[in-house]
Amino acid sequence: MDDIYIQQILKGNVNSYRYLVNKYKNMVFTIARDITKADLIAEEIAQDTFLKAYQNLERFKRKAKFSTWLYKIAVNESLRRMRKKRLKYENLEDLPVNDIQIGMEPDALTSMHEEEQKEMIRNILDKLNNNESLILRLFYLEELTIEEISKITGLSRNNIKVILYRARKNFAARVNKSFSFIH
Repeated sequence: MDDIYIQQILKGNVNSYRYLVNKYKNMVFTIARDITKADLIAEEIAQDTFLKAYQNLERFKRKAKFSTWLYKIAVNESLRRMRKKRLKYENLEDLPVNDIQIGMEPDALTSMHEEEQKEMIRNILDKLNNNESLILRLFYLEELTIEEISKITGLSRNNIKVILYRARKNFAARVNKSFSFIH
């Protein structure tokens, strides 16, 4: 469906870009917020991301999905802004990579109502470090593959697996801690 709108935009129908913005604005903002941990900066980054994507749409080669290309721009804009603002960024390429089996922790959310679950998940994701939160959102909420996440973040597949493993552990620990306060 994205390809139809992209073709219309490239033919001069700039109003078609509204569809892509509406479809991806929440995730672009979330990516920027996960990296910067600042709502106002994330809003600016989201605007810059969509502007850059629009200006460079003719360069989109369609080797990957449009969302992958767009999310890559969002990550790059976020990292550029962090360097510019001298915000702290942890370079995950320097982490040791081990052969780690990825496994899910037991889920303590099953007895909660759906809205309570969503709120707790949002709160926990906001408390995780920026890379863990970003990778979890891309993998589980956007259902991207490790290969697609690698293209977006520039991280190696092994580093993404390490981050997923750590993020799942940290997420499960926070769920269990939150759950123990509820009951």
